[in-house]
Amino acid sequence: MSTTQDERSPLGTRPVDGGPGRVEIDAPTLVTVSALAWALANVFHEIVGHAGAAVALGIPVRAVSTTTFSLDWDAVESVTQDRIINVAATPVNLLTGTLAVVVLRWLHVKRTPLGYFLWLFAVVSFTMATWNMVTIPLLGAGDWGEVTEGLSRAGLWTAGVVATGVVVAIVGYCVPLRLFLPDLADRPALRHKITFVPVATMIVVQTLSMLASPFATAPAEANHLVASVFAYAHLIVWAVLVNRGVGPRAQQSVDELTLHRSPGWLATGAVIIIVFIAVLGPGLGPLADDPRLDTS
Repeated sequence: MSTTQDERSPLGTRPVDGGPGRVEIDAPTLVTVSALAWALANVFHEIVGHAGAAVALGIPVRAVSTTTFSLDWDAVESVTQDRIINVAATPVNLLTGTLAVVVLRWLHVKRTPLGYFLWLFAVVSFTMATWNMVTIPLLGAGDWGEVTEGLSRAGLWTAGVVATGVVVAIVGYCVPLRLFLPDLADRPALRHKITFVPVATMIVVQTLSMLASPFATAPAEANHLVASVFAYAHLIVWAVLVNRGVGPRAQQSVDELTLHRSPGWLATGAVIIIVFIAVLGPGLGPLADDPRLDTS
């Protein structure tokens, strides 16, 4: 059977789910937007949050990467300063995730890469806050573990952080869904594509960024490849929950999910992703000199 010009799709853009109301999702654009959402949330956490707090306190930042930061640790004069630096990243993720939700709510960005970017950026930002406030503190580690260590009634403080994190997790899961994702119960292929493709993209991009990092070959307790498994697990759980129909859905047409090819996003995204993986991943600055890597 011949195919008319109207029925053809650009390479990578395929109608998802047959029948009336088919939705076209351009795969390269979806992958690019997903990688950008992850990269920006990561930069806000490590560089704007942690390193930015150190700069604000007058403490020199020696290096930054996609997983950590390195300071002139001798310049940290008090436990309070150390706690501020460790705690600062989570509020930055919460603030920027909230701003993304506000923009998504008030701007008409459906059917655009910007709409997908804002949605995924909000999801990643709130998910980062969740694992930093819930999962990792329960293991006695991470940013908030450093904050509560040494405090009087540290267990009570940890419980408060975890309880707040649970609220953040619920709100941060539900609100982006309510604003962006319609009910896709009868469209499994579309549902899988716009959830599992972004999650897989984020995992691949973050893993690639760590391969040349000195922390990738560190012992297990300081190995960031090992630690990243916790982050990946949260992303996978998010995708599974969405596909199981958990949470509210947007009151909008499925057609609003259409995503066309965007050369501008692809070009800009390619540059930013290369910098994220090849430049920021190994570390900007003498990351290999970080004392946490000294196992002697």
